[in-house]
Amino acid sequence: MFIAVNTIAGPGGNERMLEGFKHATPAMKQFTGFLGLEIWTAPDGSMQAISRWTSKEALDEYIHNSLFRSHHGGASGEQMNIPEQVFYYNAEVLG
Repeated sequence: MFIAVNTIAGPGGNERMLEGFKHATPAMKQFTGFLGLEIWTAPDGSMQAISRWTSKEALDEYIHNSLFRSHHGGASGEQMNIPEQVFYYNAEVLG
């Protein structure tokens, strides 16, 4: 499994941001490698969007699709890949 963790600085706008994720997630299900999306909100108001994919290639398919741009206000995957903001992990589910 491949995990992308996008840190969203907060506080402020969290409810609007959460609604945006809720609206975008059903369309993400069209990608065969999409496994799910979780939004974590910390006590300080910062948020993390955790997306789970079958592989890096599955995530890349979404990032290079026009749907990604529509979900991110017109920004391409390359523009959204800010090293301090997005982290990637290979994961194994053990239980």
